[in-house]
Amino acid sequence: MGNGLLPIGPLLASYMVAMTGQHGRQAGYSLLELIITVAMISIVSSFAIPQVFNYYRTAKVRAAAQNVSAILNQGRQLAIKSNLTTVATCITTTTITFRQTSCAGATIPVVGLTGTGNSIRLPEGINLTTTGTATFTNLGAAAPGAIYTVTDPVSTRTMTVSVAASGRITIP
Repeated sequence: MGNGLLPIGPLLASYMVAMTGQHGRQAGYSLLELIITVAMISIVSSFAIPQVFNYYRTAKVRAAAQNVSAILNQGRQLAIKSNLTTVATCITTTTITFRQTSCAGATIPVVGLTGTGNSIRLPEGINLTTTGTATFTNLGAAAPGAIYTVTDPVSTRTMTVSVAASGRITIP
């Protein structure tokens, strides 16, 4: 070693002995420590995962209710904009369709829907029921008001969307 540099091997070995107090044993985790860590993560996950699914189902129903509220507002705005005397919001369990006068009336085309029969589809896995058909006048009022119930059939969670006689649409 004529270059004036110290050999690194002995320095590293003395450092390891000073830090660990052991000769020749490398630092790391034992199998027992890894098993305990994995077991603890599994226990915490077993409590957390159901809560995540619960949150997901609740958020899905809330998003669907907000979607229904937006669709109903679109029907109200359509009645006002078109100066139609009435626009009925007719539903099946998975779609909403705008029609003139009543659910037996002519279908009102919705901008952006092509090849779907002018029915607005609800998100997958969501069902919709109602107490009546909200029919909007050219002034934006609803005659009669109605309550739409959005349901997730898997978890049976529900949310309601209310249409008041004034035409105001709310999610309580």
